[in-house]
Amino acid sequence: MRLAVLRSELTKLRTQRSAMVCLGVLLLLEVGLGAVAGWSVQRAIAQGSSKLSPDWDPESAGLSVIGYSQFALIVFGVLTISHEYTSGMIRQSLLAVPRRGAFYAAKLLVSAAVSLAVAIPAVFFGYLATEAGLGRYGTTLDAPELPRALAGGVLYLVLTGLFCTGVAAVLRSPVAALAVLAPLYFFISQLLTAIHATGRFAAYLPDQAGLRMFAVGGAHHAARLGPGGGLAVLVAWVCLALGAGYLRLRQLEP
Repeated sequence: MRLAVLRSELTKLRTQRSAMVCLGVLLLLEVGLGAVAGWSVQRAIAQGSSKLSPDWDPESAGLSVIGYSQFALIVFGVLTISHEYTSGMIRQSLLAVPRRGAFYAAKLLVSAAVSLAVAIPAVFFGYLATEAGLGRYGTTLDAPELPRALAGGVLYLVLTGLFCTGVAAVLRSPVAALAVLAPLYFFISQLLTAIHATGRFAAYLPDQAGLRMFAVGGAHHAARLGPGGGLAVLVAWVCLALGAGYLRLRQLEP
């Protein structure tokens, strides 16, 4: 793959304002929601609230915001490829890079690298903000499972962005892609998990499997999938989505 193709994709991504806004929102959500969540839990503990989960622990609280901030990476992943279709640039891009595999791979590599560069500080500072909000109920960075969980949270966000890029490549529309992904991540999987008859199946959905990658505490040990199993399932979903997206790209008439 030529370096010029990677530079071209990076330039296109940097000039795509909506995608850059998504990355900024990820940072803001991680830190802002983390601080608010930590402060809310601190008050609940101090007041002896019965609404607090009995298996609560500060490490899990510090990572729980990822489940909400991931929406920014979902939108980012969708926009990185769907913008080519909505702007009409896809044909010009393929004229400049006739090898569709090289074009697709360059876009994915740049997208993954950029999302990784933002996800690392987002997860780290989001965790610190939550622990700061927890005050004396928080914990430090030397918790036994924390390094693995932080790395898992970062990797989960990057893989989620790639999965969403694959779905958007298949549907070729940001509206259609988000109409599928938003309910899947924020409604359908939670509903299926809560129903006993479908709970076993729901554990293998991309978001539920991915959440195992940064799970800590008792819930982590009692889950059907461990961190490694969750990673394997999510990678399988990502490969399936990206493969389908590439096949769809190959079908585009020049």
